[in-house]
Amino acid sequence: KQQILHYDDGFINFPRPRKPTSIAFIWAIDDFTKENGATVIIPKSHKWGDDRVPNRNTDELVPAVMKRGSCVCLLSTTWHGCGTNMTDKLRLAITNQHCEPFIRPQENQMLSALFEKVKELDPRLQSIVGYSIHYPFIEHSTGMHPLRAIQSKL
Repeated sequence: KQQILHYDDGFINFPRPRKPTSIAFIWAIDDFTKENGATVIIPKSHKWGDDRVPNRNTDELVPAVMKRGSCVCLLSTTWHGCGTNMTDKLRLAITNQHCEPFIRPQENQMLSALFEKVKELDPRLQSIVGYSIHYPFIEHSTGMHPLRAIQSKL
């Protein structure tokens, strides 16, 4: 089944066209072919306004055909989606998004790490897993640095 065409920062309520708020990297673990549903990209769609919606039947869809180990990079404002996998095998990939600091993560990494373990980590590692503040106040918890906010829970 093909994935619905979308752009990755559709949840951001800034009018289009606009600067992207993130960038995505899709690394092919398996070969990406048209037959196994390679990601399709609509060229120049990052320049579209809010009034433009893609159409699989009329817009140019370019499959990101690539060998395993290759990578495709997309701006968050680019319309794309997976094609239809017409084979009997899965097509594996790793997707990584790098977002502006004000964008809330899709997965809450802070809740993935046990508080007892976070307390033992080096401060730099604590920051990497989300226990930090992006100046002046992004990622605070009840107005406090996340480590201070959870002290009573440790």
